[in-house]
Amino acid sequence: MGSWMALDGRRRTFVAAAAAVALASLVYALILRNLYFGEQAVTAIDDIGEAVAAALASVACAWGASRAAGRDRLGWALMGFSAGLWAAGEVVWSIYEVGMGVQVPYPSLADAGFLAAVPFAVAGIRAFWSGARGTSARWRVWFDGVIVALALTSTAWAFGLKSVWLSDSPTKTLDLAYPVSDILIGTILILAIRRASQQQAGRMAFLLAGVASYSIADSAFAYLTAQGTFGAVGNVIDTGWFAGFLMIGLAAIYPASPPKQATQQAPLDLWQLALPWMTLLLASAGDVYSSVTGHDIDLFMSSCTAALAVLLTVNMVLERREFLEMLTDIEAARTTLNREFKTTLVGIQHLSDQVKDADRAYDEGVRVLAADIHNQAERLDRLVEGML
Repeated sequence: MGSWMALDGRRRTFVAAAAAVALASLVYALILRNLYFGEQAVTAIDDIGEAVAAALASVACAWGASRAAGRDRLGWALMGFSAGLWAAGEVVWSIYEVGMGVQVPYPSLADAGFLAAVPFAVAGIRAFWSGARGTSARWRVWFDGVIVALALTSTAWAFGLKSVWLSDSPTKTLDLAYPVSDILIGTILILAIRRASQQQAGRMAFLLAGVASYSIADSAFAYLTAQGTFGAVGNVIDTGWFAGFLMIGLAAIYPASPPKQATQQAPLDLWQLALPWMTLLLASAGDVYSSVTGHDIDLFMSSCTAALAVLLTVNMVLERREFLEMLTDIEAARTTLNREFKTTLVGIQHLSDQVKDADRAYDEGVRVLAADIHNQAERLDRLVEGML
């Protein structure tokens, strides 16, 4: 209770909103899983709930844009527009399923709204990139991006993208568009987090969680649609869209910490340096999943693994070169500092000798002056005695 009262008003509001999102997502998943209110009602809750979540995210992003400045304002504005387009697509979907009571055609205008949201999401996340943090050149960031994209692609391939690619569905191109879009958004977002400032870290964490949540739902949707097993009612994977957009809304209203003026470029935190490489664990998880489930690791996955190994080796060589350059610069700076220190010591010694000489001259001058005064005093005494 004491820790709760210690929070300021905005942070208490945010914590309460985050708790409400967690509870709503749990209830939403349970309703979809257990069909508590019957198929028709659950379909309405499912479709309308997703549309409302995306609309709330759009409103929250617009609110965040109104309170931000510079590139952050642009980023939240674009994210709000992206969420709004997705909400419009879901409204079209709801009109078919809830209003008309028919199966949604595939493709439809709903897919146009869903896919139109992607470029705005990419541009919005790109706007969050900060130049305030980072130790590598810009091309190195994109080099990391290639590694991240390959790792995410390899993971998606193992967990369903392969089935979509090999399917004979007439809508295969559209089926592939969803997971490929999510890989692109995920790559840009991870690079954005790598360059995020300290004030952006909390927002970017919620944004990453939200994007990851609805990306899983997108990939599952594409996989099940390609297999012809996507049911109209009771798909728990729909919770990914519902919770994902609500978390994006939380990212937009995340209470900002006071800005700090930096006099120099701030270094990356350890977790930011490690984040791109965490995607390699996902790629290895895909290999393990394929082995455990009895799927062969095909040429594509092998090629991804080989490419990742080559890129990782090149990256390690580049990093070692950067470290050697840093060590060389440090050694040169140390040598220069030692030389300047020794020169300063010589100067100090010379100055000390001059001070000692001046002290001796001063003492000699005082001694001569004192003797002269003493002699003058004796003469004065004799003169006075003579006058008496």
